[in-house]
Amino acid sequence: MAAYEELPDMDSEEFKRWQSLLEQRTGVWLAENRKSFLLTNLAQRMRERGFESYQSYFDSLDNGVGSALEWASLVDLLTVHETRFFRDMASMDLVRNHIQKLINKAVNQQQEGPVNAQVWSVGCSTGEEVYSLAMLASDVDTSALQKQGRNFYFGLTGVDISFPALAQAREAIYHQRKLYSVPPEMLDTYFDSLADGYYQVRNQLRHRTCFVQANVKELESSPKQLYDVIYCQNVLIYFQNERREKIVEQFISRLSPGGLLVLGPGELNNVSHPLIEKVSTKHCQAYLRAGG
Repeated sequence: MAAYEELPDMDSEEFKRWQSLLEQRTGVWLAENRKSFLLTNLAQRMRERGFESYQSYFDSLDNGVGSALEWASLVDLLTVHETRFFRDMASMDLVRNHIQKLINKAVNQQQEGPVNAQVWSVGCSTGEEVYSLAMLASDVDTSALQKQGRNFYFGLTGVDISFPALAQAREAIYHQRKLYSVPPEMLDTYFDSLADGYYQVRNQLRHRTCFVQANVKELESSPKQLYDVIYCQNVLIYFQNERREKIVEQFISRLSPGGLLVLGPGELNNVSHPLIEKVSTKHCQAYLRAGG
């Protein structure tokens, strides 16, 4: 296999073919300024598989028993997994405060039974976001609820398109380099120290989580479970505007009455829908569903 620098450049028509394939299958739109990103990752995979032309590799993705597995491997290279613990604390604080309000409301209204909060992390990658939200949910004040003889339960569902990323999320093992933003008291409470500088999230949090492989562009065909919080940061930026709007509509249809939708700043400006209203905050983009 030729080295990457010996591969021919990709002309505009060929790039459009790859661009279209990726959007058709994943919804992700690869802008022209990310052409070098595509070439670098194609070269890596082509080298591993022994392909010497873009066209022959393109054809292999729709031909034969192994094409689905090969496509999954390529998608893992082409989808961005940049994440970290407690990324964008302003948004995460908003989630923690919302869950606290759910508990306080249940206490004040003296409702019967436990309080249950369900959180959906969209584009969860290798799990850091999910476990950050789980730690914050674990730290809310439930003392008044307990005085009423009632419990607080919560669960988090992480969704991503990448099978390898989800496998790492389920394993929940991270090197200490990844944990620099985790407060020391949380590290002591929620992680077990392993060998060689690695840590694993303790079962008390892992048992609250579920990780599911899914493509957000196909939400219409997935079950409509309702969530109290839908958290989607730095995902919609990879879709074209029309598809972003459709995805957000699906999010809204999955929000419980009074539920909170958190998006990344600038991912979709001026979201307008009769069922939601914008949360007044300077640091993130969030909406509440009516009826809570």
